[in-house]
Amino acid sequence: MSQYATELCTLLVEDNFGELFARIFSTLQRYDRLALPRLKFYSRLSDKKLHHGLAAMIQMHLVFHHTSFDDGVTYYEANMQAAYYLVRSGKILEIIEDNLGVYASRVMSTIMYLGHAQVSYLETLPELVSEQVSTDGINGTLGSHNVNGQSQSMILNGSHAASGSHAKLHQTLTSLAAHGYIVRVREAHFQSSVDTMMSAERIVKAKQDAKQLKGKNLERFLQDGITDLIQERTEGDLSHGLIRNGVPRGIKRRRVNRLGEESNKRPRLDSSVRLPFEKLDSDEDELTDNELVDEDPPMESDLVVRINHEKLDVVLRNRRLAELSEHSTSSITAQVYECLLRRIEYQTQRCREEPEIPREGEEGEIYSTPISLHTLVEDIDPGLDLAGSIGPMLPPEIPGRGGKRPPDNGVNGSGPQSRASEVDQHLVLLAQPPYAFSYRQINSGMITWTVEYRHLARKLRHLELERIIQSRYGNVALRIVRVLLAKGKLDEKRLQEITLLPPKDLRQVLAKMQGGGFVDLQELPREAQRLPSRTIYLWFYDPDRVRRNVLQDTYKTMSRCVQRIKFERSRLKDFLDKTERSDIKGNEERCLSEAELVLLRQWRDKEALLLGEVARLDDLVAVLRDF
Repeated sequence: MSQYATELCTLLVEDNFGELFARIFSTLQRYDRLALPRLKFYSRLSDKKLHHGLAAMIQMHLVFHHTSFDDGVTYYEANMQAAYYLVRSGKILEIIEDNLGVYASRVMSTIMYLGHAQVSYLETLPELVSEQVSTDGINGTLGSHNVNGQSQSMILNGSHAASGSHAKLHQTLTSLAAHGYIVRVREAHFQSSVDTMMSAERIVKAKQDAKQLKGKNLERFLQDGITDLIQERTEGDLSHGLIRNGVPRGIKRRRVNRLGEESNKRPRLDSSVRLPFEKLDSDEDELTDNELVDEDPPMESDLVVRINHEKLDVVLRNRRLAELSEHSTSSITAQVYECLLRRIEYQTQRCREEPEIPREGEEGEIYSTPISLHTLVEDIDPGLDLAGSIGPMLPPEIPGRGGKRPPDNGVNGSGPQSRASEVDQHLVLLAQPPYAFSYRQINSGMITWTVEYRHLARKLRHLELERIIQSRYGNVALRIVRVLLAKGKLDEKRLQEITLLPPKDLRQVLAKMQGGGFVDLQELPREAQRLPSRTIYLWFYDPDRVRRNVLQDTYKTMSRCVQRIKFERSRLKDFLDKTERSDIKGNEERCLSEAELVLLRQWRDKEALLLGEVARLDDLVAVLRDF
């Protein structure tokens, strides 16, 4: 990463974990890869502090460690990606709460705080014991807990309450695993990708089959063997066996009677997971322990889990595409598209296989898993007015035998075929240029819909870059950039003819954009003397270079925002320490004076403003780097 990216990651580590972590992390960033003696020398830390800090940072996946096969020395390296993901902690918890409920968000927050955790340890944490179990009541709840989380005094079925608390935790972990939000921790997760690849390469080369091959056959054998071994060592997916009919375990399905009408009786559910269109009553915000159904076996007690950031990037990408579709079409069409993206999300592990975004023109097409039309009809809210946001459906033009029009069979009526046609019309609308949100395919005579993510990711990047150019240099600059992107390299005369701009205005805008690094000039001399009068000057716009420059500027801006928060907090350190006291926190209105309340309100507004700006800039980073 660049200078500003490393600076931002160090600030995030210091803000979340303190000065000790920040010193170790910044030292590893500066010297890239160090053994323990050199790390101790450069960081100027004692053995006790250094060992404690390294152990905790490895627990949080902030530091990679690898023991060399040649000399047996353990080397440490900073994990930049894990440090940056600290910015998205709030967004991740918001996603979990929206999709799986408040309790699942609490479980995910605990795992995030611990870095990775064993299931048996999570069972002992009092904050993960459900409220029904932790409060005395008729069903007999736990009066007290010992260190192992067992009850010492029980009343009326207390053992069942304890098992119910663990059942709810296990079912929540199962739902998180089914969605891919958590994965099994593997040994390779504590090593950098380079160390993992080198270790796999050494093992594959030592095989007997590799010694018998030469030339291209050897290269192909090594490449396939290394890829398979890396995937085997890093694969931590826990969703195998938890996806049923393309849907993760726990998703609610509406009950339909024999007449095809939705039943009014509320079905018994096995999880607090709900589809977006389904709303629970206020007194049924989350299921109680008595409503849990043990359909799946509990998670293994010795299983160690961690957050799967790659899967959460897929969720963030789908949310961004759904927002863009709503701006381009309508809210009803956007909800249909969101159902398509959600179905695809269940079967998509990561945004892309390559570590870096391919260059413009070298990306290729990557289509998602096709989803059948009838599957989408089942997922869409039955009360959603699909026909009200699209034009009237025309009757079929092709007559039947004898010159008579064939029967509708519910296509234009109120049957399920009519519902499928309405959904198909919305998806056809989404497939129109310029965005092409979806693509229609026919597989074995069945209508399916898919999404071409590489095209949409490129479109998102172009929209963000165009928005920045327009805000900085105006509409004229936006027109010039679009022409250069479509036509390639152009000289000033040809560019003037296409954009229909006066030469003076064109040169001024080009000079400003060149100074900002958004356009550049290429010289093509006609003669070896390279005289200016005999040289052709071509203007061009390189979206890849502009994307990298904007990304670095974004890192710098985020770093400055975090620094500003730190500075403002230092100015009010004594006052903020007072407000964080246990006897004052939550009782500010009663314990603080009017002037102190005004100061506290001003500080919270300023902090929320800066943190909101950091979150908005992170959305830009996700578009330019992750999608």
